[in-house]
Amino acid sequence: MTSRIVLVSGPVRSGKSDYAEELTKAASEKAAAATGVSPEELVAYVATAEAGDQEMASRIAAHQARRPQAWLTKEAPFHPATAIQEAYAAGRRVLLLDCLTMLVSNWLCRLLPEEEQEQLLEQDYFSAMAQPVEEMFALIRSLEDVTLVMVTDEVGWGLVPDNALGRLYRDLAGRINRQAAAAADQAWLVVMGLPQQLK
Repeated sequence: MTSRIVLVSGPVRSGKSDYAEELTKAASEKAAAATGVSPEELVAYVATAEAGDQEMASRIAAHQARRPQAWLTKEAPFHPATAIQEAYAAGRRVLLLDCLTMLVSNWLCRLLPEEEQEQLLEQDYFSAMAQPVEEMFALIRSLEDVTLVMVTDEVGWGLVPDNALGRLYRDLAGRINRQAAAAADQAWLVVMGLPQQLK
């Protein structure tokens, strides 16, 4: 069996993470039937979020509480390929990355110059953050019997940000989503808890 990439997108609180977890469990059950290993022991959760404040820490804790305890968690705020390689070496064959837009946020904050007049162009930011995403896809394609399920947000569906940084983040997230959709074998859009297959 070759590798497979699945993208799950949607607006905030649409149910996309729940649906991505359903797809992950289904993929792990299928893989377990072929290997004889427990489904939960085949899954790795690749987390891009960092607990920068109490509210984010609470969100992370809520996600952790609903995941099976046997799922391996790998933190990857900047380089998901490294976490995926480590998870693969540990025998995990179904990977859930949540989420791409948090990865964009992490890279944007890292790349922001200290002096406002030194502001980079959108293309400079995109080139820097697109590289680790492309490295992740290349790694998945080089591995056998692996499923990667990715979650992302449609941040451009909300209000237009009232500042340049917010608009830059929105635009970069949209471009990374397009990159991910192009690489994906299957793409889903979840709206109001209803998944719609796009690809």
